Amino acid sequence: MEFWVIMLIVLAIVAGVGGWAGVAALQRQQLTGRQQRWRELERRFHRVTLDAERYDRSPGDALEAPGWLDRSSPVVRGFSGTLKRAARDRYELEQSVDPAPGKRGRDPGDRDTASRLAPTEKDLESLELLVERVEDAYRDADRAVRTTGWSTPGTLQVPHPQFLLDPRWGRAAVLPRLGSVTAGTAERSVKDFLDSAYPLRREKALKALRERAQGPAAANRAQKALEKLMATRRYTLDRHGFLWPGSTEVEHWGVYRTFGRPADLSLDDAPPVEIANALWSLLPDGRSLTEEQLLEEARTLLGANGGIGVGITQSLNEGIVRGVQSLPENVQKVIHDVVPHGTFIPSPKPRLDQRLHEGLLEGLLTGRLQRSADGRICRLRAAWPSTYRR
Repeated sequence: MEFWVIMLIVLAIVAGVGGWAGVAALQRQQLTGRQQRWRELERRFHRVTLDAERYDRSPGDALEAPGWLDRSSPVVRGFSGTLKRAARDRYELEQSVDPAPGKRGRDPGDRDTASRLAPTEKDLESLELLVERVEDAYRDADRAVRTTGWSTPGTLQVPHPQFLLDPRWGRAAVLPRLGSVTAGTAERSVKDFLDSAYPLRREKALKALRERAQGPAAANRAQKALEKLMATRRYTLDRHGFLWPGSTEVEHWGVYRTFGRPADLSLDDAPPVEIANALWSLLPDGRSLTEEQLLEEARTLLGANGGIGVGITQSLNEGIVRGVQSLPENVQKVIHDVVPHGTFIPSPKPRLDQRLHEGLLEGLLTGRLQRSADGRICRLRAAWPSTYRR
C-alpha cells in the first residue's frame, strides 16, 4: 500500500477520534450547565422552606408574624398543603429524570441531587414552574399573615380568608411600574409586573410593557420575556385570551378589582370570571336579586359607568350634529350616509352591559351563582378553598 494512503487513513482516524472527543466534551459542558441550573432551582425551593420554618425556630421572627404559629389558620394550612404537594411533585420529577452518565444507581446519601441527574431543558422548565408555584404561594401567605397580625382571619371583614392572599381585592385595577429590563433582569421584571397586574389580556400586557420600557431595545426584551414566560407555561392564556400565572387555579380564584377612577383598566379589560366574583360578593348568604337588580349593583361596585357617561356622549353627539348642519348640503349628505343616525360617538352602555352578562353567565357555568325557580340570582358556592395556588 502506498505510503500516502496509509497517512491519509491515519489522519482520518485521528480526525474522527478528535471530533468525537470534541462532541463528548461539548455534551459534558452542556450537562454541567443544566445541572448547575437544577442546583440553583433547588436552592430557591429550600429557601422558601427555610423561610417558612424560621418562625418556629426564632422567637423574634415569630413576634413579627405570629400568625405563622397558628396551625389552625386557613392561610397557613393552605400554604402547608401547597408545600406538601410541591414536595411530592418534586420527588416524582426527580424520579422521572434520566441519571447522569456513570450515576445509574441513586445513592440516598448523596445530597447533591443535581450531580446524579441528566436533566433536559423540559425537566428544568418543569422544576422552575414548580419552584415558582411555591414562591408565589409563600409570598401570598406571608403577606396575609402579616396583615392579620395577632388577629385570626375569621375576625377580619373579608368574605373568606383566601381573599387576604391578594391585596388587590376590591381595589382599583391599576398597573404597576416595570422594573429594570436588562438582558439579565427582563424575565424577572416582566414576571413581577404580571404578578401585580393579572389577569390581563395579552395584547394589553404587551402594550403596557412597551409603554413602560425605556426605549425600543428594552421594549423588545420585555416582549421576548413575556413570550418565554408563556412558552415555559409560567403564564398561560385562558379561553378568553387573559394571562394567568401558571401557579394559579383560576377556578378557585375569588378576587375582583374595580374599574372606575383611578383604575388604569376598564371593565372591558376584566375577564368574565372576575366579574362573576364581584357578583358573588354582592349576594351574601340568603340574599337573592333579580338579574336587573344584580347587574345594576354590579355597575356601581365595579365602577362600570362607561367612561364619559351616557349623558355626556349624547351631548357630544348633539353638538356634532349641529356642527354638521352648518356644512354644505352635499357634505351633509355624505356624512349622513356614513353616520345615518347621528351617532358619532357610540354609547358605551350596551358594551358594558354585555360584559356584565358574560360575567353572570360565567358565574352560573362555574357554580359560583345559581338561578332559583322564580328567576332570581343567588349564591351556589358557599365557600372557597384556603388558597387558589396549585
